[in-house]
Amino acid sequence: MSIKGVAPTVDSFLGAGANICDVVALDLSLADGSNPGDNVRRLVEAGYKVLIYTLGDDIRSLQQALANGAMGVSRKSEPMSETLSKLRRVAAGESIDNQELAAAIETDAGFAANLSDREAECLGLYATGFSQYQVARRMNVASGTVKKYIDRIREKYEEVGRPAGTKIELYRRAVEDGVLPPLLPGRKK
Repeated sequence: MSIKGVAPTVDSFLGAGANICDVVALDLSLADGSNPGDNVRRLVEAGYKVLIYTLGDDIRSLQQALANGAMGVSRKSEPMSETLSKLRRVAAGESIDNQELAAAIETDAGFAANLSDREAECLGLYATGFSQYQVARRMNVASGTVKKYIDRIREKYEEVGRPAGTKIELYRRAVEDGVLPPLLPGRKK
Protein backbone atom coordinates (compact mmCIF):
# COMPACT_ATOMS: atom_id res chain seq x y z
CA MET A 1 0.00 0.00 0.00
CA SER A 2 1.28 3.43 -0.84
CA ILE A 3 0.15 6.94 0.00
CA LYS A 4 -1.26 8.59 -3.10
CA GLY A 5 -1.37 12.16 -1.86
CA VAL A 6 -2.75 14.71 0.53
CA ALA A 7 -5.59 17.14 0.02
CA PRO A 8 -6.45 20.06 2.32
CA THR A 9 -10.23 19.64 1.86
CA VAL A 10 -12.71 17.05 0.67
CA ASP A 11 -13.66 19.41 -2.17
CA SER A 12 -10.09 19.48 -3.48
CA PHE A 13 -9.76 15.70 -3.06
CA LEU A 14 -12.96 14.98 -4.96
CA GLY A 15 -12.02 17.59 -7.56
CA ALA A 16 -8.78 15.75 -8.32
CA GLY A 17 -10.60 12.94 -10.13
CA ALA A 18 -12.23 9.58 -9.51
CA ASN A 19 -10.76 6.38 -8.08
CA ILE A 20 -7.65 8.04 -6.69
CA CYS A 21 -7.28 5.48 -3.91
CA ASP A 22 -9.04 2.66 -2.09
CA VAL A 23 -9.35 4.30 1.32
CA VAL A 24 -9.24 7.87 2.65
CA ALA A 25 -7.70 8.73 6.02
CA LEU A 26 -9.88 11.72 6.93
CA ASP A 27 -8.90 14.27 9.55
CA LEU A 28 -12.00 15.48 11.37
CA SER A 29 -10.75 19.06 11.64
CA LEU A 30 -10.10 20.34 8.14
CA ALA A 31 -8.93 23.90 7.55
CA ASP A 32 -12.13 24.82 5.70
CA GLY A 33 -14.26 24.11 8.80
CA SER A 34 -16.42 21.62 6.89
CA ASN A 35 -18.77 19.22 8.68
CA PRO A 36 -17.16 15.79 9.35
CA GLY A 37 -20.40 13.89 8.79
CA ASP A 38 -20.96 15.61 5.44
CA ASN A 39 -17.36 14.95 4.43
CA VAL A 40 -17.65 11.23 5.17
CA ARG A 41 -21.02 11.00 3.41
CA ARG A 42 -19.63 12.67 0.28
CA LEU A 43 -16.57 10.40 0.22
CA VAL A 44 -18.65 7.26 0.73
CA GLU A 45 -21.09 8.34 -1.98
CA ALA A 46 -18.10 8.82 -4.31
CA GLY A 47 -17.11 5.19 -3.64
CA TYR A 48 -14.34 5.62 -1.06
CA LYS A 49 -13.88 3.76 2.21
CA VAL A 50 -13.08 6.12 5.07
CA LEU A 51 -10.90 5.76 8.17
CA ILE A 52 -11.11 8.68 10.60
CA TYR A 53 -7.71 10.05 11.64
CA THR A 54 -8.18 12.17 14.76
CA LEU A 55 -6.99 13.32 18.14
CA GLY A 56 -10.20 11.79 19.46
CA ASP A 57 -11.24 14.85 21.43
CA ASP A 58 -14.43 15.73 19.51
CA ILE A 59 -16.93 12.96 20.21
CA ARG A 60 -19.80 14.68 18.37
CA SER A 61 -17.79 14.98 15.15
CA LEU A 62 -16.69 11.38 15.55
CA GLN A 63 -20.31 10.30 15.98
CA GLN A 64 -21.32 12.18 12.84
CA ALA A 65 -18.49 10.63 10.85
CA LEU A 66 -19.32 7.10 11.99
CA ALA A 67 -23.03 7.60 11.41
CA ASN A 68 -22.28 8.61 7.82
CA GLY A 69 -20.25 5.54 6.96
CA ALA A 70 -16.70 5.84 8.32
CA MET A 71 -15.37 2.32 8.87
CA GLY A 72 -13.18 3.03 11.87
CA VAL A 73 -10.95 5.38 13.80
CA SER A 74 -7.22 5.82 14.15
CA ARG A 75 -5.89 8.20 16.77
CA LYS A 76 -3.07 10.55 15.85
CA SER A 77 -1.27 9.42 18.99
CA GLU A 78 -1.01 5.83 17.72
CA PRO A 79 2.17 4.65 15.98
CA MET A 80 2.01 5.22 12.22
CA SER A 81 2.38 1.46 11.72
CA GLU A 82 -0.95 0.97 13.54
CA THR A 83 -2.67 3.57 11.35
CA LEU A 84 -1.27 1.94 8.20
CA SER A 85 -2.50 -1.44 9.43
CA LYS A 86 -5.98 0.00 9.94
CA LEU A 87 -5.90 1.58 6.48
CA ARG A 88 -5.09 -1.83 4.97
CA ARG A 89 -7.91 -3.47 6.92
CA VAL A 90 -10.42 -0.81 5.85
CA ALA A 91 -9.22 -1.12 2.23
CA ALA A 92 -10.00 -4.84 2.51
CA GLY A 93 -13.55 -3.99 3.63
CA GLU A 94 -13.16 -4.56 7.36
CA SER A 95 -14.77 -2.24 9.90
CA ILE A 96 -12.39 -1.30 12.70
CA ASP A 97 -13.94 -1.79 16.12
CA ASN A 98 -12.07 0.16 18.76
CA GLN A 99 -12.51 2.17 21.94
CA GLU A 100 -13.20 5.44 20.11
CA LEU A 101 -16.03 3.80 18.19
CA ALA A 102 -17.48 2.32 21.38
CA ALA A 103 -17.18 5.64 23.24
CA ALA A 104 -18.86 7.54 20.41
CA ILE A 105 -21.78 5.15 20.38
CA GLU A 106 -22.13 4.89 24.17
CA THR A 107 -22.12 8.63 24.78
CA ASP A 108 -24.89 9.37 22.28
CA ALA A 109 -28.28 7.84 23.02
CA GLY A 110 -29.47 9.21 19.67
CA PHE A 111 -26.88 7.10 17.87
CA ALA A 112 -28.50 3.81 18.90
CA ALA A 113 -31.54 2.48 17.06
CA ASN A 114 -33.33 1.42 20.28
CA LEU A 115 -34.31 -2.06 19.12
CA SER A 116 -36.69 -4.26 21.08
CA ASP A 117 -35.32 -7.59 22.35
CA ARG A 118 -37.11 -9.48 19.54
CA GLU A 119 -35.84 -7.03 16.91
CA ALA A 120 -32.29 -7.43 18.22
CA GLU A 121 -32.66 -11.22 18.14
CA CYS A 122 -33.97 -11.05 14.57
CA LEU A 123 -31.16 -8.69 13.54
CA GLY A 124 -28.53 -10.95 15.06
CA LEU A 125 -29.79 -14.00 13.19
CA TYR A 126 -30.51 -12.28 9.88
CA ALA A 127 -27.28 -10.27 9.79
CA THR A 128 -25.14 -13.37 10.31
CA GLY A 129 -26.50 -14.90 7.12
CA PHE A 130 -29.71 -16.71 7.92
CA SER A 131 -32.56 -16.26 5.43
CA GLN A 132 -35.84 -14.73 6.58
CA TYR A 133 -37.36 -18.22 6.53
CA GLN A 134 -34.54 -19.62 8.71
CA VAL A 135 -34.86 -16.71 11.13
CA ALA A 136 -38.61 -17.32 11.36
CA ARG A 137 -38.07 -20.99 12.19
CA ARG A 138 -35.49 -20.18 14.88
CA MET A 139 -37.67 -17.45 16.40
CA ASN A 140 -40.84 -19.56 16.07
CA VAL A 141 -42.71 -16.85 14.15
CA ALA A 142 -44.10 -16.46 10.63
CA SER A 143 -41.79 -15.35 7.79
CA GLY A 144 -44.00 -12.26 7.40
CA THR A 145 -43.25 -11.32 11.00
CA VAL A 146 -39.52 -11.51 10.32
CA LYS A 147 -39.95 -9.26 7.29
CA LYS A 148 -41.83 -6.75 9.47
CA TYR A 149 -39.05 -6.87 12.07
CA ILE A 150 -36.37 -6.28 9.42
CA ASP A 151 -38.34 -3.42 7.87
CA ARG A 152 -38.82 -1.87 11.32
CA ILE A 153 -35.12 -2.32 12.16
CA ARG A 154 -34.15 -0.54 8.95
CA GLU A 155 -36.59 2.28 9.71
CA LYS A 156 -35.15 2.72 13.19
CA TYR A 157 -31.60 2.91 11.84
CA GLU A 158 -32.70 5.40 9.21
CA GLU A 159 -34.33 7.56 11.93
CA VAL A 160 -31.01 7.88 13.79
CA GLY A 161 -29.05 8.65 10.63
CA ARG A 162 -27.44 5.24 10.29
CA PRO A 163 -29.04 3.71 7.21
CA ALA A 164 -28.91 -0.07 6.81
CA GLY A 165 -30.41 -0.84 3.43
CA THR A 166 -28.36 -3.96 2.75
CA LYS A 167 -27.70 -7.11 4.72
CA ILE A 168 -24.03 -6.14 5.04
CA GLU A 169 -25.01 -2.74 6.48
CA LEU A 170 -27.34 -4.50 8.92
CA TYR A 171 -24.39 -6.67 9.98
CA ARG A 172 -22.23 -3.55 10.51
CA ARG A 173 -24.97 -1.93 12.65
CA ALA A 174 -25.36 -5.13 14.67
CA VAL A 175 -21.62 -5.15 15.42
CA GLU A 176 -21.54 -1.39 16.13
CA ASP A 177 -24.43 -1.73 18.59
CA GLY A 178 -23.12 -4.85 20.31
CA VAL A 179 -25.86 -7.16 19.01
CA LEU A 180 -23.12 -9.25 17.40
CA PRO A 181 -19.43 -9.57 18.33
CA PRO A 182 -16.91 -8.23 15.82
CA LEU A 183 -15.15 -10.72 13.61
CA LEU A 184 -11.53 -11.13 14.52
CA PRO A 185 -9.01 -11.26 11.70
CA GLY A 186 -8.03 -14.81 10.79
CA ARG A 187 -4.64 -16.04 11.85
CA LYS A 188 -2.33 -17.59 9.31
CA LYS A 189 -0.80 -20.85 10.36
